[in-house]
Amino acid sequence: MTMASALCFSRLSFSRRSARLRAVLVLMAAAALAAGVATAMPAVASATTAPPYSCAPNGPTGSQTVYGTFGDASVIGWAGNSQGVVACLGGSFWVDTSGPDAGPGSASTAPVTGTTYGYGVYDDSPTTWTNANGYLPALVTTFHRDGAAISITNFGDQVSIGGNEFVIVYSRVSVSNPTGAAISVDPQASAGLIPLNSASDTVPAHGTVNHDYAVPADKFGGSYAYPSSSAIVAAGGFDQHFAHMRSYWNGQLAGIAQITQLPDASLINGYKTGFIYTQIIRSGAELKTGANGYDQEFSHDIIGILANLFTQGYTTNAHALLDRARYVSGNQPQYVDGVWTYPWVWAIYLLKTGDMSFVKANFATEGPTGKTEPSIEDTAHLIAADRTGPGGIMEETNDIDANGYWTIDNYEALMGLWSYHWLAQQVGNTSEASWAATQYSSLLAAVNKTLNATIAASHLNYLPCSMIEPNTGNRCVNAEDANWAAPFLFGRWAWDGYLFGAPLNGPGLNLIDATYKYGFARLAGQLPPNTFGGYPTQYYSTAYNAGYGEWGLASNDYRDQGILSYQFMIANGQSGPYSWWESQQFPNPGSPWTGTHPEAGNGSSPHAWGIANANMVLLDSLAAQRSDGSLVVGRGVPNAWVSSGQVISLANFPTTNGRHLGLKISTSGKTVTLTLTGDAPSGPVLFQLPAFVNAIAHASAGTVNEATGTVTLPPTLRTVTVQLR
Repeated sequence: MTMASALCFSRLSFSRRSARLRAVLVLMAAAALAAGVATAMPAVASATTAPPYSCAPNGPTGSQTVYGTFGDASVIGWAGNSQGVVACLGGSFWVDTSGPDAGPGSASTAPVTGTTYGYGVYDDSPTTWTNANGYLPALVTTFHRDGAAISITNFGDQVSIGGNEFVIVYSRVSVSNPTGAAISVDPQASAGLIPLNSASDTVPAHGTVNHDYAVPADKFGGSYAYPSSSAIVAAGGFDQHFAHMRSYWNGQLAGIAQITQLPDASLINGYKTGFIYTQIIRSGAELKTGANGYDQEFSHDIIGILANLFTQGYTTNAHALLDRARYVSGNQPQYVDGVWTYPWVWAIYLLKTGDMSFVKANFATEGPTGKTEPSIEDTAHLIAADRTGPGGIMEETNDIDANGYWTIDNYEALMGLWSYHWLAQQVGNTSEASWAATQYSSLLAAVNKTLNATIAASHLNYLPCSMIEPNTGNRCVNAEDANWAAPFLFGRWAWDGYLFGAPLNGPGLNLIDATYKYGFARLAGQLPPNTFGGYPTQYYSTAYNAGYGEWGLASNDYRDQGILSYQFMIANGQSGPYSWWESQQFPNPGSPWTGTHPEAGNGSSPHAWGIANANMVLLDSLAAQRSDGSLVVGRGVPNAWVSSGQVISLANFPTTNGRHLGLKISTSGKTVTLTLTGDAPSGPVLFQLPAFVNAIAHASAGTVNEATGTVTLPPTLRTVTVQLR
């Protein structure tokens, strides 16, 4: 985000861009087109699709925000491409031709230029918009017109032509005729789309005709020219490239933790799609936040995205990704919390991989440019230097897009210090481990003292988003401003600190349940259940909605909040298939897209940091690895999922030092069975469904703590059956 992103976070900023209702979006789109914003791709003729539907720049010049008439936007492309392609409802897509952004953390001032491609046959009639096979980055628009059932499918594939690599977007307009007489339907392809076949507009009775097209979209930063139309046609047709695309992404998904079965299959599709979108949004080792907005790197976003990737077990080119994170953290002063949490992502990486040599090489050694590419040690000592707030808390920041002594900053700093302490222990640097433990204890004492004073003085029953003010006295005065829950995600401490064995005490732990209860009570009657609100001036929901449930995993009563809020996002917040704006407007009843979808949004859609947080809390809710070797299973599983016949299963879950396991939770009546496969865990298994609390009658093995709902199993045990009351 910018943290505004999360924390208000609209990088967007709410200083930089105001929310737009649908009517404004349409006017801006028309103005952009009239001004000639869309420009031709090299060597490819272009034209924008005709109104009423477009997928062209709608934000102010330089914002790189592109979306459709109804506030919709998604992305297609290929892993690591220089620029993902923005896809919109109705089968249109927008190819950026304005070049790379100005650099990490800096907004480009160059005009947004590009070309919109699409099909005039689309008419805003009732529409479905989905991923092929539920999760592939092939977006399928379906609707009916003139008696025909029509689908438009767009996807990107990496293609080698003349020894050079390109991303080519392939499109198919499939027209099916369910009637007993021939009909004629012209796809009305926009100029610049290269026909791959010669298909008649006449569709015979009960027949189907496919019109296939292609257009080049990216060349991975290469300086060579785009291929000719004839070369693209010669490189193969739609079916060939669809098969290659499908095989590639299935191979990529096979390399990370796989959620193979859940009572809600849409969460599995969201998890898979989120990983794929993240790979398309990134540019090489640059973990950008969005393709249509926030098309750049932000320090705290990169830390969050990397943390999720490592938690999932994705370590391809990890050294380059960590080197890039070091560079961005040292060269972007906008959000200091990215530096403070830098040790945490290294701790996850070491825990999962055991790659001690690379951690040692970067522990106290800076990058090639020195202090602007800080070592892990540098970032930890910056935390201590930045404790200039009252009573020794963290300094005043703009980390939630407003100046203040924010609670989130202090818990992020605590997480960074403890992660550094753990890393120092692992590399054998006892003096730095001792220093970090002392700093952690000192900061935690200062945080607790300051918060307790604020809570007592204002008679609060919740954790305020400011260290020194009640929520009635800071930017969280608006109940619909999701920053009231900012510490519960971006602070990381209560849950992620637990995973790394940090000493935890004080209001940040004791008031988790009370704060969730307080925040949701303020929203009652204003917003539906399980949304935390949004950011100015779009206060409906946010791409971080699921992530705000993370600290619930450390609570008593809100352990399933991450999953419940992820389900809210899927049911109510998609602005593209499994794509969410950082901040979302209320639903648009006039959208042709079936279901409930926001009228507009700010930031980017899809939003890679929001996706990372959602998928990390989902995975942690099912299984989470602790640094002491113990494996937590089922901590955030909703009680509704613990009913007869339900199954939860994971495969290839990364534990420690490169080991992987599978697990299956199955239910039959009041009996719940856990089965483990693959590598043995490196410590005990803590099987602790929320439904177990004060409800365990018997377990076939292990030690039962009924009050906490935990069955503790030795690492060698492969299965246990728990009988509920």
